Amino acid sequence: MIDSGTQYTFLVEAAYAEVRKEVVRLAGPKLKKGYVYGGALDMCFDGEPSEIGRLMGNVVFEFEKGVEISIDKERNLDDVGGGVHCVGIGRSESLGVTSNIIGNFHQQNLWVEFDVGNRRVGFGEADCSRTT
Repeated sequence: MIDSGTQYTFLVEAAYAEVRKEVVRLAGPKLKKGYVYGGALDMCFDGEPSEIGRLMGNVVFEFEKGVEISIDKERNLDDVGGGVHCVGIGRSESLGVTSNIIGNFHQQNLWVEFDVGNRRVGFGEADCSRTT
């Protein structure tokens, strides 16, 4: 599901567990242990977000038929205040749903195209800092 009304991205448990395992492998020593933001985001860090982003690298969401969204390392962390930055991905079960949801945090600077007739979705890079 692609939902501009949901702030963050939420994944079903199996997908979330894989993402979390990789984040912990890459940036685990910087993890703020026991911290959960908003009851949903538990991959949070103290420290410089550019350093944490560099450790994590890009995140790629893969869809059917080879469609991908690549989220640049600088856009994986959200500043939640107090010097804490969280990966913008949580467990969908925390919302009471069992679906993957790509929220607006990971839709920033992307064109999202819905081809309803062919049941396809596509993504393209956009520069939303520019006015048209």
